[in-house]
Amino acid sequence: MVAFALNNPAVQSYILYSAILALKLLVLSPMTGVTRVIRGVFANPEDAKTIKGGKVKFDDPVVERIRRAHLNDLENIPAFWVLGALYVTTGPVAAWATLLFRAYTLGRILHTIVYAVVPLPQPARAIAFVVPAFISFYMGLQVILYYITAFSYILYSAILAIKLLALSILTGTTRAKKNVYANPEDARARKGVVKYDDPDVERVRRAHLNDLENIPVFWVLGALYLTTAPSAWLATTLFRVYTAGRILHTLVYAVKPMPPPSRGIGFGIPYFITIFMGVKVVLHYISAL
Repeated sequence: MVAFALNNPAVQSYILYSAILALKLLVLSPMTGVTRVIRGVFANPEDAKTIKGGKVKFDDPVVERIRRAHLNDLENIPAFWVLGALYVTTGPVAAWATLLFRAYTLGRILHTIVYAVVPLPQPARAIAFVVPAFISFYMGLQVILYYITAFSYILYSAILAIKLLALSILTGTTRAKKNVYANPEDARARKGVVKYDDPDVERVRRAHLNDLENIPVFWVLGALYLTTAPSAWLATTLFRVYTAGRILHTLVYAVKPMPPPSRGIGFGIPYFITIFMGVKVVLHYISAL
């Protein structure tokens, strides 16, 4: 494992591009708000009352397009932050790592532009999505191969990041299989239909959202838990079981739906592991209140 030293050019590059991506992510929230004001459509009654002619509307196509672009960022950029940081610890060539970080960032910026700012027909958005996704998968695989014998927090964090990214691809393949899409340009390109309530697509999206609600919390609590000096055996067991549980949850929810309590088990065990780690961290640092 290579130290995460600030004088390492690869680390400096990772920090720079991570900050740029964070700023880009933050821009989409006010962009959504400004668009709501311009179009006079809001999600909350109290907001609609603030301007003359404002109304509550949940399906404005322009607002929803920006929100989908924002969600796509949330589905991908946090995984890059984790995988990029872990990838740097494998000691990559600085010039190669910088190229990957640069290409990823440019791809995500381009994705937002052709999705939410100046919508362009396919394959513009697909290219802007696939190139960064490939970079993330590449870094994740490099991390797994480097730490494969360690069964460590780093290893399982990388596996979870790749699993999280895989659900974006599963959503896309399910849309293609059912020929239903969220964007008119996609439907036109494939002679499909725009449909927001396909049960199979929405099932995968719910599984994906459940991952987004839980896995980033594991990344934080798992790292903090390690600072409490737990036994290596216990920590490794917790990380291993958590990862297995989240994989099981996705399989029985989105890949091969199974009746209860299969999904409850896949959710409940990892959930209580994160609660346990969080409580241990709080108790360890309680005097710092």
